[in-house]
Amino acid sequence: MNDPWQYDETIQVGTDYGDPKEVGDYDERMLKLRDADAEAKDIQKALSLSTDSTVWEIGTGTGECALALASAVKHVYATDVSPAMLEYARRKAERRHVGNVTFEKGGFLSGFRPDHPVHGVVTQLALHHLPDFWKSRALGAMADSLHPGGRLYLRDVVFPSTTDDYDAFFRTVIDEVRLHAGDRIAQQTVQHIKTEFSTLDWILEGMIARSGLRIVGKDCSGFLSVYVCEK
Repeated sequence: MNDPWQYDETIQVGTDYGDPKEVGDYDERMLKLRDADAEAKDIQKALSLSTDSTVWEIGTGTGECALALASAVKHVYATDVSPAMLEYARRKAERRHVGNVTFEKGGFLSGFRPDHPVHGVVTQLALHHLPDFWKSRALGAMADSLHPGGRLYLRDVVFPSTTDDYDAFFRTVIDEVRLHAGDRIAQQTVQHIKTEFSTLDWILEGMIARSGLRIVGKDCSGFLSVYVCEK
């Protein structure tokens, strides 16, 4: 980090994923709540990936999506700002004998960068850790890393601008999360709304356009949105 004004993305907002126990608990919860193989298939299709493709995943967490993608592409560069997450992911890759995923410390703004353009960039439930100005910088960096015609798969919490009553919207979301995922995830959702940096759809879409990316697909489902963007 060369400039004194650079945002320090290693200081995590919300849950502390520098704690190895919390990382293990997180992995266990995600294995119950998410289907990594189905996600990887959706990403492969959305980004038009092949066995010749290289992919950079930012915010890999415990590596489940990166490992699921590995069988469909040439190489996955998987980065995260949490050393504990990366160590957990590396051990998982070793146990599964997956050799075409490289785990490196880095985020949107700093740390590891692939040394050549990639065909796809993937980030899920991570961009909201940055305030809006730094989201814009991150989107520019992701665009710069892509081949011409390469694609970004962005999945995150994005607030809909069509909502008139956000308090009612948030109550509904939290009630649905509690019903399907339990009290702990519901409380984390409350903390997300209160302390993290999810933004409005029109703000995010403006930043995407200014970064040199074009939205070619958008799917909004309640609290979560998926954007597929092309360079």
